[in-house]
Amino acid sequence: MNGSIFKRRLPSGTITWVYKFDAGRDQNGKRLYSFKSGFETKGAASEAMRKAIIKFENTHGKINKHRGILGTVTWGYEFGDGKKAGFADRTAAEAELAKEIERRAAAEQVPAEVDPTFSEYIGYWLDKHASRTLAPKTLERYREFAAYLIRHLGKTPLNELTTAQIQRMVHDLEDHGGMVTEAYPNGRPLAPKTVRHLATMLYTSLAEADRLGILKIQHPMRNKRVKLPKLPKREPAVVDKEKLKLLFDRARTTRLYPFIVLASATGCRRGELLALQWPDLNMTTGELNVSKSLEQTKAGLRVKSTKSEKPRHFVVPDSVLPVLADHHAEQDEDKRQFGPDYQHHNLVFCQPNGAYYSPDRLGARVKELMGKVGLEGVSLHSLRHTNATELLRNGVPLAEVSRRLGHADQNITLAIYSHAVPADSRAAAKVWDDALGDVIEVGKKAGAVRTVAHGCTEGPKTEAFVERKTG
Repeated sequence: MNGSIFKRRLPSGTITWVYKFDAGRDQNGKRLYSFKSGFETKGAASEAMRKAIIKFENTHGKINKHRGILGTVTWGYEFGDGKKAGFADRTAAEAELAKEIERRAAAEQVPAEVDPTFSEYIGYWLDKHASRTLAPKTLERYREFAAYLIRHLGKTPLNELTTAQIQRMVHDLEDHGGMVTEAYPNGRPLAPKTVRHLATMLYTSLAEADRLGILKIQHPMRNKRVKLPKLPKREPAVVDKEKLKLLFDRARTTRLYPFIVLASATGCRRGELLALQWPDLNMTTGELNVSKSLEQTKAGLRVKSTKSEKPRHFVVPDSVLPVLADHHAEQDEDKRQFGPDYQHHNLVFCQPNGAYYSPDRLGARVKELMGKVGLEGVSLHSLRHTNATELLRNGVPLAEVSRRLGHADQNITLAIYSHAVPADSRAAAKVWDDALGDVIEVGKKAGAVRTVAHGCTEGPKTEAFVERKTG
């Protein structure tokens, strides 16, 4: 969508900034614009325009221009979780978008007793029900999932869905449900985990339709009637000690060093680290309070509660505290240099001007550093796996590791890190030996009762039996 930022001088001589963007056409075809003035800086006007455009596109859709490999130009539109391309000109795309807006508005007004198509129902469920309970990031992901489901089930009346139809969709998604590429002209296979997420969302939405009385048939996915692809069992990727040292050495001259050190020493999630504020950390005792997380959505950054929605407290290793103390001193120098332009969020990890980091960008920068020291197949989250694995391998109780990681249940920790729990055959045998091995030594002394086997060859049967015999 086209937009522009410009400044305006008021009669008083004050400079103010204005944004303006294309807001489509009215019924007579006249071009409309949305604008707002009164911003003190160009940056503030730009940020306000970005949010206004997102809000406008959520309710009015978005027209796109596509240029093919041979230079051919086509037009398309996006509206909510739906999109369509291949129109010869902008006018045709705008006309079809207007029809889609009308259809969506009509679908939202469909009462529960009227039989909607799956496409109409899933949009209604996302907007009216899921949006009330899901976090913004999860709702965004659900809207992306809905596009996959609508592609296969969209035109089917909700009460005509069958188990066979859903099973066929699952197989199609598994075989070629992803993006079309040169290697996969029909679409690349979707990962089993993604297919299972799609199926879970479908099951949940149909269960809600059943509860509301919209679904008049039996739930087509009840009693696990639809078979889902099995998840391959993989051990979480971890970083060994030598590679971790290389990563620390490579990061030591960057602003990422204290972040990487604390991530590996605590196992905190990326968003939790980026939401930490200095009052959350007691530099004297090393006690850390993790109660919030930074989340990146299409609408921007937001601070929310932790994944388990419960705060947790634990002690940071002593070796980490001097690194954080040096980092705090460097932040004080940043504040001095930026002066009044510094953003005082009191964050432990922030940009030089005090602003929040973008979680996605920071994760990409850490992964880039990992690549430079030869770490492949790992990411920032692998530092969390490394922390948990090392703690369990060195005998820290499962309950304590689970609590430090912020898992809602110890079974979650055990399911992910069962490979690291020190309960293999050799360790188990040694534990038993240490506790009860001396009992066996008593049993080996002369005169102990022994058991031997004798064969009986008399009679019609040949059998073996045991007989007690003193040594």
